[in-house]
Amino acid sequence: MNLLYLSPHYPAHYSQFVESLAAHGVRVFGISDLPDEALDPRLRDAMSGHYKVDNLENYDQVIQGCGFFNNHIGKVDRVESHLEPWIELEAVLRKEFDITGPKPAELQFIKRKSKMKDLFLRAGVPCARGELVNNIEQCRKFINGKFPAFIKPDIGVGAADTYTIRSDADLQDFFNIRQSYDYFIEDFVEGELFSFDGLTDQNGNIVFHTSHKFSNDIHKVVVNNENVWYYNFIEIPPDLEKYGRQVVKAAGVKEKFFHIEFFRKSDQSLLALEINMRPPGGLTTHMFNFSSDIDVYDWWASIMAGKNPKRDFTRRYHCAFVGRKHNRPYRYSHDQLYVKWNHKIVHSQPMNPIEYSVMGHWGYLARSADLDELMDIIKDITWEA
Repeated sequence: MNLLYLSPHYPAHYSQFVESLAAHGVRVFGISDLPDEALDPRLRDAMSGHYKVDNLENYDQVIQGCGFFNNHIGKVDRVESHLEPWIELEAVLRKEFDITGPKPAELQFIKRKSKMKDLFLRAGVPCARGELVNNIEQCRKFINGKFPAFIKPDIGVGAADTYTIRSDADLQDFFNIRQSYDYFIEDFVEGELFSFDGLTDQNGNIVFHTSHKFSNDIHKVVVNNENVWYYNFIEIPPDLEKYGRQVVKAAGVKEKFFHIEFFRKSDQSLLALEINMRPPGGLTTHMFNFSSDIDVYDWWASIMAGKNPKRDFTRRYHCAFVGRKHNRPYRYSHDQLYVKWNHKIVHSQPMNPIEYSVMGHWGYLARSADLDELMDIIKDITWEA
C-alpha cells in the first residue's frame, strides 16, 4: 500500500503514525513545507519518499506533489493528515486522483456548521437551534429579543471570528466588522463541555472510544486567557456514549479518528456542538494510550494496512492534560511538581506556538485511577502563587 501523509512532521508526536505505518509494511510518502534535512531522522527513515512544498495551503503545489508520487511510485492508495486544516485538502486529493476515502461532497458536514447541525438532527441527537444568516434582520428575527446568541463563521476552525451577542448594539457592532463569508447564528448555550472520541475500522465499527470533560470551552479559554485542563472518564456517562455512537453512525466515519463535542446543561441534558473526523488536538492521542495502556498509533496504522488484529482495551486510568501559560506565577515549580507527584505525571513537554492561546506554553499529562487524586494534581499544576 502507498499512503500519502500530509504534514508528517507536525505536530511532532504524529510522526508515530508514520513510524507505525512503516512497521506494518505501508510505504509512506510525505508532503511537507520542510527540506529533508530539517525532518527528524526517525521520521525521515520511516518514509519511502518526501516532497517539499513552499506552503501546504498552496493546493496546486500539493496536487503536483501527489501527482509526482502517483506517476513515479505507483498509485497512491490513501491520503491522511489527522489535522483539521488539511481535511478538505485530503478530500480534494482523493477526488483528483481517485483515492479511497471521503471526497469533498461527503465532508460538507465537517466543513460547514449548518450541515453539521443537519447531521445531528439526522442522527436523532439534540443540538442547539441555529441557522445561516446574511443580514441583521435575519439575526433579529432569530434572536427575537432573547439574548444572548452566538455567531460564528459557517466555515471556520476553533474560536477565530466568533462572537457572543448580548444586545442589539453588539449585533450592530458585529455587522460593522463582519467578513464577506457566511455566518451561522445559534442559541447561546451555557454548560460543561464534554467530548466523545475514538477510532473506527474499515467498516465503520468503533474499535476504541473514550470521553473527556473540559475545564472550559475553547472560546472562553481564549477570551479569559485561562489555563485549560481536561481528563477522560473511566466509565463514560451512558447518554453521552449513546449520542456519540449515533453521530458516528450517521456520519459514516470509516478508518478515521473522531472527536464530537457536547454541552451538558444545568438540567443535565446534552446538546451536540461539533463533530470532527480527526483525533482531538494537543496531546490527546497520548492520553488515549496512557488511560488504557494501548498504542492507538499502531491501531490506526494496522487498520490502514488492512489488518484485523484483536484490539481489546480497558480504561484503567483517568488521564488529564493540564496546560500552563507562562505569564503568571505558580505555587509549584516544574521540578517541585515532579517531586511531589513522582510517577503520576507521566509526560510533559513544551506546546507548539500555534497552540499557546488555548493549550498553554507547557503541557502536562497526569494519570490516576482515583479521580480525586487526579483533581489534586490538576490543582497543584495550575495553582497560582
